Amino acid sequence: MDMTMDGSAFICKTPLDNLYLNAGWNYGGFKASPASGWYFADLVPNDGPDPVVELHSLTRFEQGINLDERGAGPDPKRQGLKTKQ
Repeated sequence: MDMTMDGSAFICKTPLDNLYLNAGWNYGGFKASPASGWYFADLVPNDGPDPVVELHSLTRFEQGINLDERGAGPDPKRQGLKTKQ
């Protein structure tokens, strides 16, 4: 799988026994690798996702959920931070 429709990865258990996914990353996946690895390592032994990544499921598109993870870059206003006038 190259990438998902919304560019956000699947980090989830699949309907197949013992098959888990951490795949479908868009262009920023290399930056998210440490965090996704952390949550993926937690997913497998607990047989379910941490609430932080539970929307990264295979069924999110069936439910009409698109994850919008646009980066804000270095612009504080786009990040929602208050700046001095």
